[in-house]
Amino acid sequence: MTSLGKWLFVPDRSNFAGDVRTGYLSCNGERVVLQDCSRLLADFVRKIRRIEEDFIARCGVDSGMAGRHV
Repeated sequence: MTSLGKWLFVPDRSNFAGDVRTGYLSCNGERVVLQDCSRLLADFVRKIRRIEEDFIARCGVDSGMAGRHV
């Protein structure tokens, strides 16, 4: 699970039998199933995290401040 602003992103999940549950966004009891784009959003979130981590490493930014917006 990943927080995207006030939304929570839950990526696709699979079990031992190979059954896949499609990912979704959730906010205030609402759920938006991401039937066609859950994997794309998961990839995007991973890439953004890598960019943030790289920025922190290169610039020496306080990791406690990473991800905070003014």
